[in-house]
Amino acid sequence: MRKKNKLPDFYSYMAILEKESEDFWFVDFPDLEGCATNAATFEEAVIQAQNILEDYLAICEKDGVNIPSPMPIEEAVIPEGAIAQRVVVSMKGARKRWEDRAVNRMVTLPAWMDEKGRASNLNFSQLLQTAVMKELNI
Repeated sequence: MRKKNKLPDFYSYMAILEKESEDFWFVDFPDLEGCATNAATFEEAVIQAQNILEDYLAICEKDGVNIPSPMPIEEAVIPEGAIAQRVVVSMKGARKRWEDRAVNRMVTLPAWMDEKGRASNLNFSQLLQTAVMKELNI
């Protein structure tokens, strides 16, 4: 039995793949507003579809955005010549990537400190990470 607020391990959504030109495939997820990508070949489009779906859903989860249920493929409106394909993603890796991703923080230092640090070849990012971990006891 699953815990009440546990996020799913997998998601499955339908993608619509359309060949727009000789070197351009467009991919759209009709259930997920703004979730789209493109690629030069069909194979790349399928890979890009999986990548964009993982990132899109990981961001929705992180931001607390409601993730709609996928429509049954039978209900989809598929443009002539397009391909409907179910894309299944495992969220474990996507969540880990978003948890471990680097973020940019603006830090201000007195000019003299910046100059001395650069002259000593300090890695300011690593120094800040070490200080924050020490402060948080991790």
